[in-house]
Amino acid sequence: MMDLVVPGFVALFILSVFGVGLYSKRLIDSSDEFYGATKMFGAAVITLASMSGIMSAFGFIGGPGLVYEMGTSSLWMTFASGLGFAMAYWIIGKRVRGMADVADIGTLGDIADERFNSGAIRAMLALILFIACWAYLASQVAGGGYVLSVILGISIEAAVWLVFGLIILYVAVGGMASAQLAGAYTGAVMLIGVVGVVVGFFQIAGGMGSTTVTVVEAGELTGEDVTKAFTPQLLDGWGLAEGAAPGLLLIWPIVFSIGVMGQPQVLQRMFSIDDPKGLRTVGLVSGVTYAVGSLLWMLIGFVALYMVATGTIEPLVDPDMAAFEFVERLHIVLQMIIYAGLVAAIMSTAAFFLSVASGAIARDFVRAMGWKVSERRETWLGRAAVLGVGVGSVLFGLYGGHLVAILGTFGWGTFVSGTVPAVVVGLLWKGASREGVTAGLASALILNITLLAATQLGFTFPIGMDFYFIAIAVSISVTIFVSFLTDGASGENVPEHVKPIFKL
Repeated sequence: MMDLVVPGFVALFILSVFGVGLYSKRLIDSSDEFYGATKMFGAAVITLASMSGIMSAFGFIGGPGLVYEMGTSSLWMTFASGLGFAMAYWIIGKRVRGMADVADIGTLGDIADERFNSGAIRAMLALILFIACWAYLASQVAGGGYVLSVILGISIEAAVWLVFGLIILYVAVGGMASAQLAGAYTGAVMLIGVVGVVVGFFQIAGGMGSTTVTVVEAGELTGEDVTKAFTPQLLDGWGLAEGAAPGLLLIWPIVFSIGVMGQPQVLQRMFSIDDPKGLRTVGLVSGVTYAVGSLLWMLIGFVALYMVATGTIEPLVDPDMAAFEFVERLHIVLQMIIYAGLVAAIMSTAAFFLSVASGAIARDFVRAMGWKVSERRETWLGRAAVLGVGVGSVLFGLYGGHLVAILGTFGWGTFVSGTVPAVVVGLLWKGASREGVTAGLASALILNITLLAATQLGFTFPIGMDFYFIAIAVSISVTIFVSFLTDGASGENVPEHVKPIFKL
């Protein structure tokens, strides 16, 4: 009977998220609200939804696995991201939100099109967003499906179709409004899950002091299938970033703080807030809540190291099992809290990317082609796109094999290389030109695809950096360089209705 308590509790939680998502349909009166939840929610909702959208299931599973595998290195990623929230909302937030006051905005493509009066820019940005969202969704299905099957005690296929099927249904009904409101609800649950992790950390490891001493003194331990070597470097300031510290680690804080500014999970929520005065509060609080959420990443990884060092468990063959080894040793109440937080992260992230991907197809591509449809029909096109993209991503995630793992590395940097030139640079710099952004987006598309292919062929980049670092740097540089040489929709040629934005 006790074996059914945790799966039963998590199943009820999943149904409660579904209920919140369905409720959101009552709030929708226009296609802008369906695609962008434009000016619909207060600061509290946007804060929690932003945090949960960025943290995702990777913070629960992949993050602790990275700590187990290479020590403190990966913490340079996650804590830098917390700073990125404040930078994003304080630097660009008021101008993104201001666009919703001067035009009908429902997607990031709308913002780019209004700023540069270019269907080509809208189409290229939509393509970048769709590809990255598809990659994220498929990886969520592949990784989340395994996690959900373990928690619910059912097959991976059954778990995926159950959970992601419910997500597809409520996003099809409520669009981005459902993703935002359900994201806020799941974000609150994730923070409760953090409390459970902190309690569990002290329950198992006894505190940071005993953990670090035990780990650095453990030496080398050998299990049935793998050897785990412990050195003081594992928990020092650099960790064991493979062949990269300190060079790569000095890049990570820059990329992952600035990178938050280019994530649609943040940008799109800036015009969902009802009162722009709340943007500064959202920036501060979402950064703090994300930093608190990062404790999941750090503490679970440290506990896994501690348990191996003390001989409680064998060295892990799969570092991503660190979270499960930790949770399985906690009181059943803590298990329910933490597993609910993990499922919350999966559902929040999947719902948001599903909404963005469908908007890229049903709104941005349609408008970029110049096709005219009524507002009501546009909303129904969005619902059909949600169903198509959702089912397609589930099938690809379940049966895409190695290709899913390859595309899983595609998301973060691809978003940044597209949204920073078209939205961030475009709204911060009046001199950004139509030609410059077009060239920047074209370079982002070409480089992300070709450099990803190069990595699969065995090519390595300097100091261990990922290929998307190069794509980001080139796309931004090309945008700025070409903008200095051209004047389309820049300077005095900025569309008249957009000019007030640059006074904010």
